[in-house]
Amino acid sequence: TSSFNAGFKHSDKFNSRFGVTYVRTTSHGTGVQGANDPNIIGLTRFVRTTDFNDFLPWIDESGNQINTVGTEDNNPYWVQIENLNDREDDRFLGNFQLRYSPIDALTFTARLGYDFNVDERLLTNRNGTVQRATGDFINDVIQRRQLNTDIIANYFTNINEDLEISVLGGFNFNRRVFERDIISAQALSIPNLFSPPNAQVNSPTRDFTERKLFGAYGEVVLTYKNWASLNLTARNDWSSTLPLDNNSYFYPSASLALVFTDAFQISNDILSFGKLRASIAQVGNDTNPYQLAFTFTPRPFASGQYSLNVNFPIFGQLGFAKTNTIPPLALLPEEQTSVEFGTELGFFNGRIGLDVAYFNSENKNQILAVPIPQTTGFSRKLINTGTITTSGIEITLDADIFDTQNFKWNSIVNFSHARSIVDDLAPGVSRFIVASAFNSIQVIAEPGKQYQVFGFEWLKDSVSGRPIIDPETGLRQTGLAVTQGSVLPDFSMGFMNNFTFKGITLSVTVDYREGGKVSSSSSSALINGGFVDETLRNREGTFIDLIGVLENPDGSFRDNDIPVRSAKDFWQSLDDNSMGENKVYDATYVKLREIGLYYTFPDNLLANLPLSGLQVGVEGRNIALLYTKVPHIDPEANLFGSGVDGFGIERASVPSTRSIGFNVKLTF
Repeated sequence: TSSFNAGFKHSDKFNSRFGVTYVRTTSHGTGVQGANDPNIIGLTRFVRTTDFNDFLPWIDESGNQINTVGTEDNNPYWVQIENLNDREDDRFLGNFQLRYSPIDALTFTARLGYDFNVDERLLTNRNGTVQRATGDFINDVIQRRQLNTDIIANYFTNINEDLEISVLGGFNFNRRVFERDIISAQALSIPNLFSPPNAQVNSPTRDFTERKLFGAYGEVVLTYKNWASLNLTARNDWSSTLPLDNNSYFYPSASLALVFTDAFQISNDILSFGKLRASIAQVGNDTNPYQLAFTFTPRPFASGQYSLNVNFPIFGQLGFAKTNTIPPLALLPEEQTSVEFGTELGFFNGRIGLDVAYFNSENKNQILAVPIPQTTGFSRKLINTGTITTSGIEITLDADIFDTQNFKWNSIVNFSHARSIVDDLAPGVSRFIVASAFNSIQVIAEPGKQYQVFGFEWLKDSVSGRPIIDPETGLRQTGLAVTQGSVLPDFSMGFMNNFTFKGITLSVTVDYREGGKVSSSSSSALINGGFVDETLRNREGTFIDLIGVLENPDGSFRDNDIPVRSAKDFWQSLDDNSMGENKVYDATYVKLREIGLYYTFPDNLLANLPLSGLQVGVEGRNIALLYTKVPHIDPEANLFGSGVDGFGIERASVPSTRSIGFNVKLTF
């Protein structure tokens, strides 16, 4: 990463600033998430006693793969060294600003920002790879471009000696372009030459989207004696992704703040600062491009997971894929209305600070693709529907525990608790699938609940809640599909501590999340294969499921005493493809998130240098998992990415990355 920022004062009334940042990220041989690609090394193929020297060498003189794990699995060194998963990501960010003040009270500002990103990915399988014997590769190039411009006028004046007013008005234009070109090639003529002319089959695909948004906004701020302020804002946006007759949406806000210690002249050694605040705001949102009409997209091939695999053209006919979602008739923008009340308190001349806030927000007119009968020829219909209410509290405590000339210790603790409840869905829809994984596991939305993990549970005794055992096998039995808990945490906390001693600063951050549910197929696979500690019990002797119960002839239950044929049968039965409960865990964790060590050079050492400040440091992120209730994986791992619809499901995830970096900060 490199960046440069500079400013110029052309005159007392006119100045400019500009900045550029360049970020280059490269990776080589990164693991692939999922379970259907030979670049994945199966969890159930290796035990702790595996000697990986047995897989050396992995290739012979003729370029053939040797010493494989089995007939259906690749040599791990072959996967690591011969099959590539490389990425080069280049990002350029630039900004430019002009500011002109014809009079002291009036300022005009023109601002332009540009974000250009090129993400190039190459995923290869060399000839001889199991399940990819003829070799293949995917060349994926993604471009993202965003242009953002603002023209702003700001006027500030004193109405009288007690009252100040600031008025702002502006226009905004935003354009975002996404382009993606993929070449998927199979059957390489020359091994290890990953070039389209070398492939017998090439399937190119291209994706392009463009969206534009124009906005006009204004703000009025009234300040009375510097201890009371009223802030009013309004904005109207026009979006290219909404229908012409509904593409305009207006959203205002209002906030009020009162420094009551100044207003009422409260001054003592305990309470040194006190502020109350309240706000109400409305925010609009559009949708993705090209959702308003039926679309047909050219396709070079049609494929299914286990069967269909054909390439176009066929008999000279091109292939086109239609959308599976019926476009909306009169789509409206989404709308969020939020209310917040809070206070900021300072004690002992600022040594201790407390910030408490309560918030409540309502999201309505959500743009969702709801399921419809597939006999219509489609699977979903895009409509405005659903209401979600989120409420919660946030607390931040900031304390200077020690503050001496040579040693300082500052500690910040924050606490956040939020509940997001689905108030209603589309008419006639009682359950909406937010995300779906394998083995019956889903993340769903149901009225009156938070987003839930949904899947089959064990058949249970209604009194004790213990699983009912099949007397013929000694194994548990499958019950009904039910919700098994919210994917969202009960609360989360952060602990940040900074220790400074004579220019040396140590910074430590710990994150704590309590509650929430996650389904882990990786943990289930490890248990199924007998690769983890919990599967050691009675492995060679009689195995009885001590958690289960047996039903008596009179309908009562007793402790299970039916042995399973083997410990292997028991543990593998927990990974039944129809079951969900066996994979669902409490997602509580404690992580050592960051550690940083920095040294700030004293001013006397910089006296002869053109610098006003110099700091060097080393820092690490995602350092350690201190505690978790999810076995064998990172509890933050997920299959679908960030956001609510990404929580709750993990499958064959790549282990999380610990990063360590060095930085130098120069101030001129």
